[in-house]
Amino acid sequence: KRSEQNFKTESENFTKFDMNIKSFLDAGNKISQDTNSLVRVMKADNRSSGKWGEIVLERVLEASGLRKDEEYKIQSGTAEGRPDAIVFLPEGRCVYIDSKTSFASWDGFVNAQDDAEKQIHLKQFVDSTKAHINGLAKRDYSVEDSSPDYVLMFIPIESCYSMMFCDDCALWDYAWKNKVMPVSPSTLLAALKIINAFHVVDRQNKNILEMARLCTNVHDKFAALLTELLKIRDNLNTALKKLNGTGNIINQISKLEKLGCTYSKELPQLPDEITLED
Repeated sequence: KRSEQNFKTESENFTKFDMNIKSFLDAGNKISQDTNSLVRVMKADNRSSGKWGEIVLERVLEASGLRKDEEYKIQSGTAEGRPDAIVFLPEGRCVYIDSKTSFASWDGFVNAQDDAEKQIHLKQFVDSTKAHINGLAKRDYSVEDSSPDYVLMFIPIESCYSMMFCDDCALWDYAWKNKVMPVSPSTLLAALKIINAFHVVDRQNKNILEMARLCTNVHDKFAALLTELLKIRDNLNTALKKLNGTGNIINQISKLEKLGCTYSKELPQLPDEITLED
């Protein structure tokens, strides 16, 4: 019976394992189908690939540690001539970022069957990327006083970014001459981390200045309070002196008591430091 039970248990475990493998393969096939569908959509529709690039850009900004709407801003809407994101620098400066993707030519280059086909798609990639560079150069974000003299062109695919260095970096040099700096997710993230470090130092410096300002205010208020207390002390000393000395009011009241005057309230006990003179 024990052997039959063990066999039954193992059979059930193998069945579950088989079902898990089948589920895993189905999930993998679905992911593959979804990926292929995404690739087809992005190849057929430039807006879809552009929107996807903006999503990747936003994820990189979120991972940088910068604070949204304070140290960077994602542009909304579809207005022509606006950058996809603005990164604010200390001292009122900023950097503009625009996402650009030559997805179709990159996909063709990656999946080319031979060198001749690769060269065709590489030329398409170069022409498409140059068009993006020219478009950004014409916008000339650098006319803004707060902007550096270049704009970051964000390429959301690392291997696509690496194609910028083909043909002895000719495309890269072309971008630089037009005041456009190509960046990938990894290189942009590294730059944003440095910017975030500058912001941290800037906030610390501002905090130190604020602490110094508060310390000055506390000192000034304490000095004013101490001055008032010293004035009160001087006034009290003057009043106490009137209780002392020849003909002071306390001695006069004491003499009245001796002459038979009676009162409903007793005078309070005076401190030892106040001496009465007859």
